Amino acid sequence: MSKKNFFTKAFAGTLATLMAVTPAVSVPVFAAPGTGQDSTDGTNNTQVANDLENSDIIDYSKTGSLSIYKYDITSAEAAGDYTEGERFANGEKDTVVEETMADYAIQGVQFTYLRVGNIETYSNTEGGSSQVNVVYEIPVKLAEILKLDAEDAYKMNEDGVAEKCTNKGVLHYDSTQLSDALAKILADDELAATSALEEYLYSYGTQDSTTDGSVTTSEDTGVEAVNMPKTDAKGYTHVEGLELGLYLLVETEVPEQVTSTTNPWFVSLPFTNMTPEDENATGEEGGNYWLYDMTCYPKNQTGNPTLDKSVRNAYSNTNAVDDKNGTINRGDAYVSSKDSESLVVFNDDSNNPNNEKDTDEAAYVANRGGYTSDGTTAGKDGAGYSYDFEYRDTNTASAGDVLDYILVSRLPKITSKGTFLSEYTFTDILSAGLAYNKDVKIAFYDNPTDANANNTANAVTQWNLNSGDYTQGYADVTVTDESGSSAWKDGSTELTVKLTELGLQTLNGKGGNGNNIAGQGGGKVSNESYSDLYMVVYYTVTVNSDASLVLGDEGNENDVVLEWSRTSDGYYNTLEDRNYIYAYSLDLTKQFSDNEGDMSQVEFKLYNTTDAYYVMAKQSAEDPAVWYVTGKTTSKEEATTFIPTEEGRIVVYGLEADKYAMTEIATDNGYTLLEDSINIVITPTDRDVIASVAGTTGLTGDQVDAIIAAYHGGIFNENGQLVNASKDDIFGTDATRPDIEDANGRTIGKTDMHVGEIVAATATVDEVSADMKEHTYTEGEGTEQKTSANATVVLNVVNNKNFLLPKTGGYGTILFTLAGCAAAVGGVLLVTKKSKKKEA
Repeated sequence: MSKKNFFTKAFAGTLATLMAVTPAVSVPVFAAPGTGQDSTDGTNNTQVANDLENSDIIDYSKTGSLSIYKYDITSAEAAGDYTEGERFANGEKDTVVEETMADYAIQGVQFTYLRVGNIETYSNTEGGSSQVNVVYEIPVKLAEILKLDAEDAYKMNEDGVAEKCTNKGVLHYDSTQLSDALAKILADDELAATSALEEYLYSYGTQDSTTDGSVTTSEDTGVEAVNMPKTDAKGYTHVEGLELGLYLLVETEVPEQVTSTTNPWFVSLPFTNMTPEDENATGEEGGNYWLYDMTCYPKNQTGNPTLDKSVRNAYSNTNAVDDKNGTINRGDAYVSSKDSESLVVFNDDSNNPNNEKDTDEAAYVANRGGYTSDGTTAGKDGAGYSYDFEYRDTNTASAGDVLDYILVSRLPKITSKGTFLSEYTFTDILSAGLAYNKDVKIAFYDNPTDANANNTANAVTQWNLNSGDYTQGYADVTVTDESGSSAWKDGSTELTVKLTELGLQTLNGKGGNGNNIAGQGGGKVSNESYSDLYMVVYYTVTVNSDASLVLGDEGNENDVVLEWSRTSDGYYNTLEDRNYIYAYSLDLTKQFSDNEGDMSQVEFKLYNTTDAYYVMAKQSAEDPAVWYVTGKTTSKEEATTFIPTEEGRIVVYGLEADKYAMTEIATDNGYTLLEDSINIVITPTDRDVIASVAGTTGLTGDQVDAIIAAYHGGIFNENGQLVNASKDDIFGTDATRPDIEDANGRTIGKTDMHVGEIVAATATVDEVSADMKEHTYTEGEGTEQKTSANATVVLNVVNNKNFLLPKTGGYGTILFTLAGCAAAVGGVLLVTKKSKKKEA
């Protein structure tokens, strides 16, 4: 029989079986502690000796043990290897379960046990008849949590009771009462009951004590709460040498993938053997002997968060307190700064037949891929428009532009306090060419559409953080300018958004059965939590107007890492994603045909015909040939006038990929101007980037496809593809697939971040394909020279001398004048380098 498809019935589960509370009996089976029988006592008579040998009565010379195997039931069910209720748990070792569930073991789970009282005999003779029951001693506080009435407790000090109990602060109940009470509080509010029992153990100091086997003692009762060793790679933990009695077991700490803990349960050591309820279960006929070693097979539900980083051009004031995406900062002129009054200027040009005039703010934004609060659809099919305001993995931008970043993460399910998040931290690495504007905000959404558009008008709630380096209530935001602890990028900026204790408490909620703050959860998540909401961290950067901006196909990388953990110290996981920002340059060399002209008299203006603006730039102090782009303007008078160096060079550094017209507006006396503008088109670099996706337990062997297809409805990447069928959106080739690993008790099969092959930038000059030269640069403080291909469009402009004209009144004046004018039209030579694939 295949180990993976053997189940027919009952796995683990019910209170009366897995909890192994010994049922009440009608005849005495043992005496109370202190007077109980002991196999080491040589004075026992024959009957007692035989009863002890046959395990008919409890042997108080023995101790008990507890073994627990912890499994991921979500993955096992997704693989088709398990269905709820397929095995019966009788407290004995089940090798079939262990073999079948081996791949789904969970490492890092901690159980805490508390011996809550003795096992005693209630033997009361009253009115000529006797009543004999097995009863369990529990503290009054525990009885209150179980909502047990003290009047219903067995009265162990009545006159007719044979063995009286004189312990203080305790009550006595039989197994049926305890089982029914626990079942009822769990049914009424499972999470609240679980959290209350967790708190009951926490009151003994175990919440902050995660050392395997640590012991803490209540000063009031002397009772010890003990942390078992955390489960190992086989999901196994064990404790032995336990004093006989009744124990409360609570799952107190879990690793990062566990979304719901096992309900607390009682264990009686020893316990009476139970008859299996199906043909596959182990064990002999029940009710025949006492067992001292219990084995339990509890299960966990699992799940993981997601991560997706995107970027677009900003169109609103990032310091605005009101709805960010409902605010469009439009004006008559561009002002490219984070507190700008004008990031949007209507395109009133009509020279491009594919563009219509902009007459409406919402349409302007939507036509360029944006999303507006009034419901205007993002990314209208306006032919000829750019996609500046569409969130993408890659984007092109000019120096001086303000960019809007979002980090979208769906929070994992949060239930009882044992599953509470203990860390949720975003570490964002911005390359040296980008300057963080110290304006982090956080919004939460109940649906992916609004989250992925960061449509803050529909946010469930927002945390309006408003400065850079600070600790502010919900989050610590820190900025390190030279990478700090990260060695990814020399000269980069490391931005960390780490939720504070208050922030985590707010996310985790109250722990009782309920819904998240958006009313979702079906009453099965932590009440008033942020469970399963979409968290969006958003902020802006300004593209630097200096040499730190990398040009060409290498682009400016921006990496983000999400790290999260729950209650089990040392058990965490990470997800990664990346964006690229691409910018380019024009390298124009001006020449006079006779090499005699004065370069200082030459002037150019650069116009972006895609978005209808003139380029503004500042001249480099180090290299006068270089002009760093700083902004945009609709005014020709305010536009930068580019003047070449004595050598005739103009380098316009930091241009977004768009259509441009370079116009020579002045030249030296005696030389001809260009007949028309030079029309340049730059098509941006592109590549597909897919964020990493968390794996699960059990993603090994032939189970992988089944688990990926069924785990919470499917494990998908950010493009909506099942991770085992990931494709590069640009090339259609296979993208990163899950790692195939051996099961080891941890989450495996993570799908690493996919960074696709580069689609190189291209350019045309006057509709003729033009070569682009590479860019040489160093990163930050580094000294290693690097190169980036397809960074610069090269132009060579040659001005010829005007034709000499006859003196006024001389013969042939009219004839020479006409001939001279005709020749002048052809007297300007524009040279562009034709496209030619560079050798690798």
